[in-house]
Amino acid sequence: MFAIPISQIQWLTTGYMLVSTSLIPFGSFFLKRFRVITLFRVSCLSFLAGTLIAGYANSFQWVLLGRLCQGIADGIALPLMFVTILNQVAQKKVGTFMGIGSLVIAFAPAVGPIYGGIIQDTLNWHFLFIILVPFIIAAWVVGELSIKQTTPVRHVAFDARGGFFLAIFLTTALMFVVNLTANSSSVKWNLPLLGVACLSGMIFLHSEKNKSNQLLALSLFKNKQFVRLLSAFFLLQFSSLSMSYLIPNVLQILFHQSPSLAGILVAPAAVIDALLSVAAGMIYDKATPRLPIISGCVVIGLTFLYAVLITPDISRLIVIYMFFMVGLSLSYSNIMTFSLSQLAVHLRNDGNAIYMTAQSYSAAVGIAISSSIISFMQAQRGNVLLGTRQGLEINFLILFLVAVFTLWLCLVSLKNNVHP
Repeated sequence: MFAIPISQIQWLTTGYMLVSTSLIPFGSFFLKRFRVITLFRVSCLSFLAGTLIAGYANSFQWVLLGRLCQGIADGIALPLMFVTILNQVAQKKVGTFMGIGSLVIAFAPAVGPIYGGIIQDTLNWHFLFIILVPFIIAAWVVGELSIKQTTPVRHVAFDARGGFFLAIFLTTALMFVVNLTANSSSVKWNLPLLGVACLSGMIFLHSEKNKSNQLLALSLFKNKQFVRLLSAFFLLQFSSLSMSYLIPNVLQILFHQSPSLAGILVAPAAVIDALLSVAAGMIYDKATPRLPIISGCVVIGLTFLYAVLITPDISRLIVIYMFFMVGLSLSYSNIMTFSLSQLAVHLRNDGNAIYMTAQSYSAAVGIAISSSIISFMQAQRGNVLLGTRQGLEINFLILFLVAVFTLWLCLVSLKNNVHP
């Protein structure tokens, strides 16, 4: 497109993730200090501006600027969406609407490759962005008509020192994870990143310990149920992004499917996710949290057990992905819904910000580990096909063990079977 190396193009994704992930933890402060509709307008304006900049760009630098603006919008909007649902939706319907919110996030990785492939095959790449403009405007209008202010806004002093070290920690930690997937990454870059991440994280924790205006309510990490459910949520998103990387890539490398055809083959799983996410929320509202969450984790565990035992082919991989999406749809959003519903009202914004941050990092970790295993096995075997097959087998074994641990976390957290 611009005759630049792939490592530089990767910054279109990495830059977006860095900006977005660095802003998400500040969502709790933003919601205390500013009106919800104001934050929504800033998010819409930033995303619209970024989309227009990228859509009409004639150089890589302008496309990158557009993506960074979109990252700002995502960092503000992501926690805002779930807080708005929790604050505005009646308790008896909160599971359904949280399912719809999670659907938007989970659906994107599956639909993105299909959308991108169609646009690339039929139109100029600029239309990847330009087509989004009317949808952004429509969403803005709907938000203006729907969003209400349910909590009072008050002046809260911003902890600049804590914010600085938190941003440094989040940025360097994410860059360290992202670098694990880069073939050109080396110890001389990764070790300093890891060192800075650890140091800045410790300074942040120490500076926040006794402050009354904490950026995040760190006391939540003393709540065992919150930590267990957060860990389960993290591991499910880790598994989801691992699968969204593995299945399309293995279909292309091992079974010689084109990128567009691989996208079409995984589309049924995305449709299942779309339909069942809302249905799972309804089950949550009508029955108990335990039913969809535990059953979803069991389905995921059995799916990966099957994946470990069989010899993969195209049809089996598609079936595995579909059943994984069934389990994910039942459990994923309901875990967050139940966990946040158990918190005191004044802690929900902080809990939501922590969940959204965990979601961003689990996605990066999932892709990093799954892709690194594939790359390592390809290099070890000296054969792309053999290395890819064995890398897939190792990934499936790891995902099975993760599924078993996730099920245990949920069983322990929901043993009393209490509905919020």
